[in-house]
Amino acid sequence: MSTNLIAYLSERYYGQKKEPAGIDPYITLSRETGCNATGLAAELVKTFRKKGQHWHFVNKEILDKSAEKLHLDRHRIEHEFIFSKSSVMDNVIKAMSLRYFKSDKKIRDTISEIIRYEAQKGNVIIVGRAGVVSTSGIPNGLNIRLVAPLEWRVKSLIHRKLLPEEKAKEFIQEGDRKRNFLLEQFAGKPVSEIYFDLVINTAVFSHQEIIHIILNAMEMKGML
Repeated sequence: MSTNLIAYLSERYYGQKKEPAGIDPYITLSRETGCNATGLAAELVKTFRKKGQHWHFVNKEILDKSAEKLHLDRHRIEHEFIFSKSSVMDNVIKAMSLRYFKSDKKIRDTISEIIRYEAQKGNVIIVGRAGVVSTSGIPNGLNIRLVAPLEWRVKSLIHRKLLPEEKAKEFIQEGDRKRNFLLEQFAGKPVSEIYFDLVINTAVFSHQEIIHIILNAMEMKGML
């Protein structure tokens, strides 16, 4: 990740004492594993900038800023606290090499706080990180879920990551487990009970077509 982007997020997050007004639009992108949400976000940013609108997208930068605030290692947050199904005591043992231990709730609250701040600043695409849950109640947002049949997602990963078919299937199975677990941790309910504004089948629509759908939806909602 670019150090310039880290500095930019730091300035956005720490540079103001008051919470932003939440007037400018924002987007959250959730996806099944194998649906290229980061690639779509990058193309969306380019589209907005061609229209003279300054947008950016955030993904793992959210965890970097959370780790910085909590004085924890980002990889430990992601793999041992968010995605792990182990108990709190197991995590305490894993965290013995850290200066101190932060509870799962403290970590989730910090991630949500940073996501909400970014959404309220506006003109941002939040990729993953349970953004649809953390931004609940913030107006002028569009929450999108990217889905596709398993066979299509396997072929997509084989093409994009040059993985053997079995490895691609394993990657998707583990990725879906982690993402669903993360959503359920933040929402406190099953993924099936989390509702999005748009659910788009990436096996049916190209990225350019999806961008067109998103822009139309934003126009209908008065976000543009």
